Amino acid sequence: MPHLPRPRLLLALITAVTVLGGILGLAMVAWFDHEAVLTDASSHLNMLTRVMEANVRGLHQISHANLVRIGERVGDRPLAALKGAAAEREWLDSLLVDLPFAQAVCLRGPDGELILSTDTKSAFNGNSADREYFTLALSQPRRTVIGAMAVNRTLGTPTVTLARAFTDRMGKVIGIAEIVVPTEHFNRLFREINPSPGAVFNIARRDGHVVARFPTHEGLPPTYDINRSPFTEFAKASEGMFRGPAPIDRQERLIGFRHLPDLGLIVASGSLPEQIFRDWTTRTQHATSLFAAALLLVLGLAVVTNESLHQETRLLLSVERNASDLTEALAEKDVLFQEVHHRVKNNLQVISSLLTMQLLHVSDDTARTSLKDALDRIHSMGLVHQTLYERNLAAKVDLGVYFGKLAEALVTSYGIGKGGVTVEVEVEGVLDLERAVPLGMLANEALSNALKHAFSDGRRGTVKVTLSHGESEWRFTVRDDGIGMSTTVNKGIGLSLIRALTRQLNGRSEITSDNGTVVSITFPV
Repeated sequence: MPHLPRPRLLLALITAVTVLGGILGLAMVAWFDHEAVLTDASSHLNMLTRVMEANVRGLHQISHANLVRIGERVGDRPLAALKGAAAEREWLDSLLVDLPFAQAVCLRGPDGELILSTDTKSAFNGNSADREYFTLALSQPRRTVIGAMAVNRTLGTPTVTLARAFTDRMGKVIGIAEIVVPTEHFNRLFREINPSPGAVFNIARRDGHVVARFPTHEGLPPTYDINRSPFTEFAKASEGMFRGPAPIDRQERLIGFRHLPDLGLIVASGSLPEQIFRDWTTRTQHATSLFAAALLLVLGLAVVTNESLHQETRLLLSVERNASDLTEALAEKDVLFQEVHHRVKNNLQVISSLLTMQLLHVSDDTARTSLKDALDRIHSMGLVHQTLYERNLAAKVDLGVYFGKLAEALVTSYGIGKGGVTVEVEVEGVLDLERAVPLGMLANEALSNALKHAFSDGRRGTVKVTLSHGESEWRFTVRDDGIGMSTTVNKGIGLSLIRALTRQLNGRSEITSDNGTVVSITFPV
């Protein structure tokens, strides 16, 4: 048997090693847990900003398409001839039906005077020449601009106006088309995501003008100082995370942000640190209490058995048990993080669920069709995020899995029975999230159109979805062998969305008839 040190020396050595090692181990576990919670909270905030970005982009794209339609409808006709025209007013009302988020659609002359409006409460009848959005639209003809948040003088509620100035053949501005959106549209979406207490979000222009914010407090400034935090942080990167005062109440928060340079906007979402680390604080306190109790137990055993090798063995076994407990605690933490990720994914389904509930209470066929189309579009975006989590990928979407699920969902949605219409998917590869979302919406529009219209006479057939790429270009195709394209001009927003989403991908679109209909999209790798 090897020589053993004197019992008191052995007790002192064991005590020192246990105390220092336990404190260091507890500190390291707490630190790693803290960093994991911070990483998870950052991912959650990043997801929130992406959801809000998708909402803003969708609203802008749909508004842009309809504002272009208004300009095309006016053409070269003098606006004076349209004032009070019942047919044109009815046409504007029909546009408003397809814009559930909009409060009013207006047409104004270059002097700001109202020509036509869907507003029945006369809340937007005044001259708008002095309005910030009006001046911005005049300075950027043929571009859809987003105005700053403003309180309507008649309704007393904050609104945001999307405007587009259209010109004649000589390039002279002849009118302004407007779509008015209540900021409650954004606030309602953020509340439905079920944010933590004290959470905030902001949509602001890069010049500091506020577009929307939650919560909305009276007396807050309509613009932010772009020369102070957090805007100084926003200027450093296209997206990121920082900890500092939120622009709403200057209270310290963890804030995630994203730049939308094509829209000139910044989307930000923040949470209070005490909410983020609430569970971590509780776990750390419990772990400290358990460690203190374990340490007292070890010291007691060491005092009682300090003259025996058996006592030393029992102390080592106690340390091993403690290590096993810490390992189990870490395993439980991993399970907790998986649950958090699952709940984040479920938040994306809230919007779809609410629209589904609304669909159950709508009897008008046109409205039901619009809601169903909106559900398909939202589902196409949600599938992107679901695919990321299920495949354990950070920002690269497995296109084969994604398009397979999208096709399966649309076939189920349109009730295509076995032996009727067959959907074949030949897709492989991965794509970044920035382009996977618009590509998914493109696929949704093209495949939906084929399932709805190509086989409306009851025939059997096939819809083939392919995606391939060479060294420089991706090529996406939806081909059916149905009845072919109708010669009637499409009045819906499907083709407009396809063109707008193609432009977002910096690509080209082509729709032809070749023993059916072929929708072909090419965009650069």
